[in-house]
Amino acid sequence: MSQLTKANGKLSETQYESVGVAAPPAAPAPTSTTEYESPNGLELNNPDPDAESSGATALAVGEDTDIEFGAPALTEIDAVEVLPDAILGSYPELENVSEVIIGADERIRVHGTATYPWSAIVHLRIVADNGAVLGGTGFLISPRTIITAGHCVFLHERGGWARSIEVVPGRNGAQRPFGTFTAPRASLRSVTGWTSSKQRTHDYGAIILPGNARPGAQTGTFGFASRNDNFLLGSALNLSGYPGDKPNEQWFMAQRTKSVAERVITYDIDTVGGQSGSPVWVLQNNQRYAVGVHTNGHTSGNSATRINGNVFDRLLAWKNEGQ
Repeated sequence: MSQLTKANGKLSETQYESVGVAAPPAAPAPTSTTEYESPNGLELNNPDPDAESSGATALAVGEDTDIEFGAPALTEIDAVEVLPDAILGSYPELENVSEVIIGADERIRVHGTATYPWSAIVHLRIVADNGAVLGGTGFLISPRTIITAGHCVFLHERGGWARSIEVVPGRNGAQRPFGTFTAPRASLRSVTGWTSSKQRTHDYGAIILPGNARPGAQTGTFGFASRNDNFLLGSALNLSGYPGDKPNEQWFMAQRTKSVAERVITYDIDTVGGQSGSPVWVLQNNQRYAVGVHTNGHTSGNSATRINGNVFDRLLAWKNEGQ
């Protein structure tokens, strides 16, 4: 793909990812701290002084406080239903929306999922607490840490914390080039703004794979950054994930930012249920920085939870936990 165009104008191809067999494979992002942007000096509002709290005390502190679910006894279950996306579990008003394509469908299938950055995007098979089986997307930011939507790990209308989540990095149909990993309930993370208050602005979470499971060491990892409004409004956003209408396939699109708020980024990138948790990233000097986590679909614009200062700090803590 040499360039993408849409009604609001042509964008420089250097801002976009290349998709297809003709594109040279990209090297994995570096794993040093230079991979990350510091939030200092950026336009951040109301930093949360409790952002570093976690574990048993998490429920008593701020909305961006880490929650670590205890390790319950897990039992084998049978799937009772199959739905296209975990987003339907937490947003029942969207039950009748099967796709959120804005105008013509401009998504592009990614075939080279074993190469970075596509390898660092993972397919999720989520087993909810009520037994429902749902689909989602996530992305690796360290060897064991996967970032996703909050409603992929904590489903308000389906019993809360998922029982388990199957993680498949770089899935391409039946191909699982990096294997399959299972995350039990104890591996799931989110923030109280989502789990206690169901705030759309706090809809993000993480999976910390247990034991010796370290797929990010093979797939490469995404950096992440907190960027100011002007930067985001002038940037091309890349988004790739696993839509429910294209089972087990990774699909990509890029487009200019439509609007920004303190904790939300809106865009006209075509998405379908199943892509919740996809990285929304910018490409700078051949480095990939996630600036949002895709969560919502609507005909007026699809949107992501924005990585602002509080979210950045939480992601950094989860990244370090999964080293």
